[in-house]
Amino acid sequence: MNTYKTYWQLYGGFPALVRSPYVYAALALTALCFPYWNKQDVNGTYPWADTAIAIIPNLLGFSMGGMAVMLAFSGASFFKIIAEDGQKNSLFAQVIANFFHFVLVQGLTVSFALLVLAHPNSILSCFGFLFLTYSVMVAVATAGQLLNIGVILNKTASLPEVGQDKNAK
Repeated sequence: MNTYKTYWQLYGGFPALVRSPYVYAALALTALCFPYWNKQDVNGTYPWADTAIAIIPNLLGFSMGGMAVMLAFSGASFFKIIAEDGQKNSLFAQVIANFFHFVLVQGLTVSFALLVLAHPNSILSCFGFLFLTYSVMVAVATAGQLLNIGVILNKTASLPEVGQDKNAK
């Protein structure tokens, strides 16, 4: 199984990316921050790249922690609901794909920041900063998805665990 192909299908592919308001928010923020990502310091480097390298590890921690929390609170009844009887495109599979997307974007952000530090130019700087702003926007999207999962988990709290008798004490 090709990990990237599976992720891309579960994520929704290019149409999902084009329809994402977070992409447009990142584009707008990148345009508004033109003076920041296009400014070189006295050494000819772009200071935002150091900022990205300082921020992204924290976002990676958030993404891994969020996924761990989601999996840790997944009781049998809850998991059965979000796994949708093992459907290929279940809510569970989509959430995991979205976490993968979050980590992938963060990895690309660090890669671009390193490229900009090694080969400073405004085109790389623009794309790198776009990935940085998109990483921040995807963090917001991921937090929203965790909220939705929390609402589902809350609704399943009254359900008996799989294999338990509903009237058992």
